[in-house]
Amino acid sequence: CNEIPVKILFICSNLIGDTILSSGVINYFVDQNKDAKLTFVVGQTAAPLLKNYKNIENIIVFQKRKFNLHWFEIFQKTFKTKWDIVVDFRSSAISYLLRNNKKYIFKKHQNIHHIEQLNSSFGFNCSNLFIPISDDEKNKANYDLDKSFIHIVIFPGGNWSPKVWSSDNFNAIMKLLLNKYNNIKFILVGSLEEKNKFYNKLIKGIKEELIIDLFGYNLTLTSAYMQKSNIFIGNDSGLMHLAVANKLRVISLFGPTNDKIYGPYGSDDIVIRTEESLDHFHSLKIDENKSYMNSIKPETVLQTCEKIIDDNFN
Repeated sequence: CNEIPVKILFICSNLIGDTILSSGVINYFVDQNKDAKLTFVVGQTAAPLLKNYKNIENIIVFQKRKFNLHWFEIFQKTFKTKWDIVVDFRSSAISYLLRNNKKYIFKKHQNIHHIEQLNSSFGFNCSNLFIPISDDEKNKANYDLDKSFIHIVIFPGGNWSPKVWSSDNFNAIMKLLLNKYNNIKFILVGSLEEKNKFYNKLIKGIKEELIIDLFGYNLTLTSAYMQKSNIFIGNDSGLMHLAVANKLRVISLFGPTNDKIYGPYGSDDIVIRTEESLDHFHSLKIDENKSYMNSIKPETVLQTCEKIIDDNFN
């Protein structure tokens, strides 16, 4: 008789970064249960990251609602099934209410890296981050990217203005690199909203053929291009973690957010912090509408980037 496939429910974040950081855990369970039927509960912005998993039975996309009413909706859509495994990254009460054979609930710890927290909570290595891409996405990136160039991914955005380095600074670093190297192209990533905000300043004075514009592309296609790229320069963000998952050399810029918890998780990856410490920012009343990143100078980023290029790619 045919074996009934294992049913796994993953209760994921609504944030892109947290979902990518959890992908090593998802990967582990999928590897252990090759034919499992997968159901994901996930927020709207992070949902596109999951679409290329094999054997997806359902993706339940939630929008946060007042009084936590979204949990009631999620319960309605999941309580009829007896789950073999429930993996809950949100430490929600719902995991205790659903029928299951085995449940894994993420318990946060304070002030250690998010992946170390996952390792400690789940009891296995959660650092093998992985976002599946389709053959079509892989082929498009292969076709578009010329191997004779070093491809540097630039992410100028972020979901919180205080942690966003200015477009003028990103433009300056791009020009400084082009002054020194004649085999660089830049891949610009982010949402359409970020394109409207940053694009014109970013590309000022840079030849069009040296820019690959991926603003507004879906996350898995962006991931396919990252897989074929070399270096990432950008703010603390979900796309920075996507670069880590794709094994780029990552230069991440941090100011009023905590790189000890959310820095890039790779031994070769680099954090450049503002001159001001995290404690300094904690002592301020942060103005949500302005950047606190200006003490990072383009020349500092240039030196770091030059070292990576000269040691690895030239």
